[in-house]
Amino acid sequence: MHGEANLQGPIPEIRAPIERFFKDLLAGEIQRAFQELLVSSRLSSRHDNISVLMDKTAQAFTYYGKATGFEPYDTRAVGSRLFLVTYLLDLELQPLRWRFVYYRPEEVWKLIDIRVDDALDDLINR
Repeated sequence: MHGEANLQGPIPEIRAPIERFFKDLLAGEIQRAFQELLVSSRLSSRHDNISVLMDKTAQAFTYYGKATGFEPYDTRAVGSRLFLVTYLLDLELQPLRWRFVYYRPEEVWKLIDIRVDDALDDLINR
């Protein structure tokens, strides 16, 4: 990512499912969080990838402590049909960065990619 972060949150159609996802994570409900977020996404058919993400999330909670909060960090529209959203999930020892990619082929935004990492260097070294 280059330039300054856009700290405004995403549009409501995208914000609502992401924030439900994080509220489930705060409650320690990792499996439910992913199931609900991915219910209408093609990602739900890629069970191996989702299992890896759930395992990584559980490992991060074990390593960095429980989730304590979340906030939008960056929101970018790429053209009129692609939306990139980055949130920070606060854990007891350090945050995790979550990136969501939404695509709107017609009227409805669809989640097409999700990534999580604990690398914060590019956020800090701006």
